[in-house]
Amino acid sequence: MNLLTLAPLTYSYVVMNKETARKLYINKRNELSLDQIQAKSRSIAENFIASAIWKESKTIHIFISIPDKGEVDTSFLIDFFFAQHPEIKLCTSTIAENGQDLLHTCITSQTTYLSNKWNIPEPVELTEVNEEAIDLVLLPLLAFDSKGNRVGYGKGFYDRFLQKCKPGVVKVGLSLFEPTENLIEADSWDVALDYAVTPHDIFINE
Repeated sequence: MNLLTLAPLTYSYVVMNKETARKLYINKRNELSLDQIQAKSRSIAENFIASAIWKESKTIHIFISIPDKGEVDTSFLIDFFFAQHPEIKLCTSTIAENGQDLLHTCITSQTTYLSNKWNIPEPVELTEVNEEAIDLVLLPLLAFDSKGNRVGYGKGFYDRFLQKCKPGVVKVGLSLFEPTENLIEADSWDVALDYAVTPHDIFINE
């Protein structure tokens, strides 16, 4: 596993708007088979586990993968923490009734899930977790660039969530793909990644 530094690109580049990046990487993701996604997800989990990124964390926020989106499968990481590090609290999110914000709840190996109207699995049993108690957030994304800018589904859930977290929260993107060659446009409210984990590398944004 290599630890690479996210440095500004030194050659000429085009800033890619988010919608272009979103369409491009949705298409790239759709080209992957289920077996490929599983293999890449396992490699991402192994890279993250082998790193020191999470070692000081007491509470980790992890997303539950959406079955029909071809997302990184986080079950490998969830199973690892439940089995090997039960002292670390895992939490995930549900979508608030206003449809704009995320609420956070603890999960355990006994947690049951129901899919909401967007087909996102959400815990049935809720034990509230405050944003400021979270030490590390694992983020879903479609693409990221060399400055830690990320592209998600365009709803802004995670940007609003991260702005409520404590200043030192560690933000880690999990990506099926390596960083984009071009920079991705960033809005003033976007929160950049501290790290990105891919099947091949861990990128750090210094």
